[in-house]
Amino acid sequence: MKDCDLLPYLQAQLKTLAPQCDNFKIALSGGMDSVVLLHLFSRLHNGKVMAHHVHHGLSAHADDWLLFCSTLCKALNVDFCATRVHLDKKNRSSLEAVAREHRYKALQENASVTTCLVTAHHQDDQLESILLALKRGAGLTGLQGVLATQKLPKGMLIRPLLDVSRQQIEDYAALFSLAWIEDESNQDQRFDRNFIRHSITPLLKARWPSIAKTAARSALHCQAQQTLIDELTEVDFKLCIRRLLNDAVLNISALKALTATRRSNVLRQWFKSVELAYPSTKQLIALWHDIALCDEGACPKMNFKSMSVRRYQDDLYFVDEQKMQIEKEVCVWKGEDILFLCAGKLQIKISANAGFTAKQHCVEIRFRQHLPASLSCQPIHRYASRSIKKLLHEYNLPPWLRAQVPFIFIDGELYAALGLWQCQMQKICLTTDETLSLSFV
Repeated sequence: MKDCDLLPYLQAQLKTLAPQCDNFKIALSGGMDSVVLLHLFSRLHNGKVMAHHVHHGLSAHADDWLLFCSTLCKALNVDFCATRVHLDKKNRSSLEAVAREHRYKALQENASVTTCLVTAHHQDDQLESILLALKRGAGLTGLQGVLATQKLPKGMLIRPLLDVSRQQIEDYAALFSLAWIEDESNQDQRFDRNFIRHSITPLLKARWPSIAKTAARSALHCQAQQTLIDELTEVDFKLCIRRLLNDAVLNISALKALTATRRSNVLRQWFKSVELAYPSTKQLIALWHDIALCDEGACPKMNFKSMSVRRYQDDLYFVDEQKMQIEKEVCVWKGEDILFLCAGKLQIKISANAGFTAKQHCVEIRFRQHLPASLSCQPIHRYASRSIKKLLHEYNLPPWLRAQVPFIFIDGELYAALGLWQCQMQKICLTTDETLSLSFV
């Protein structure tokens, strides 16, 4: 790509990366890269474009940068919004990561499923990311660098300039006489990325001028290999996982049947499923040997932020301490689609022809502390009644979850222990048209 005008290239990239998107949000820091990105998008004749600036408050010039971005957007006739975030300036060692985390969180505010967040990462940024991953001893996940597309909770993130060099961006800025701000922290080589940018990359390029391009090609190879691994891991994960109440439970015997490498990938996927950061290799080894392979009578646990991993019988559980609160009161259904409980969101679905309403039936969600000690029931497909205490034990429910089981009562009669069993009811007879479905979401 020799032409300084990157617009045709951007248009081709958008057709590939985001063919259905017509609502673009540009991450605008005010630096050269993001200014070039914004200028390119301002020249598009299709789609809605908005710029979003995140004010970190880390620099004495932060207010000036906010004003610059606002003025630039006005000149380019682009909608503009800004968000202020507050960071702990004392924690210098992780300031880069903390600022990045807050920035992406702010940029996703008010996003919809049709929103495309666009960042100005380019080929030289990719080289820096790969070198940082090598420094950390990362595997394929790290060595694949930053991705051209990434799904977000709402919408998606795209990086359409990832194959464009820093020199091409500089040439474009010169072609259109663009102005931008200079963040003084970008010169601070106490930050690893800045050290690589100013001290390492020039040496590499002096010896190998195309190093950024070839490193980007290696990143694509790593991405392809990671995709294959992800597909295999998803198959293994489904064989090892089951749902219990609101939890994803891993079966230890199923994990033992896998090779060590595939088992580690399943464990990482398990962490991802509850939105926890991947554990280190050292943590994975400890989890497997100290928790999964411990004596069956032992009750060890391993902490990960607000959660812990525990073993009960032949399964591994994530325990969220924040969700272990005991429900103080009986919850009465008043026709809502969703009930908010300490253990999570309970969804209630009734078939279209049910004729089952909150006015006709009293539906209560009770917990173990609300039940009489003598209460018993006969689950469907069983031939005799058993006490609730014995049933919870027979259904292999871990002790710490027993207080979290929602017991559903209809007109005073126990209908089900959610996620475990449905009772044979004596007083109430639900017809086939009266289908009541409850589940955590």
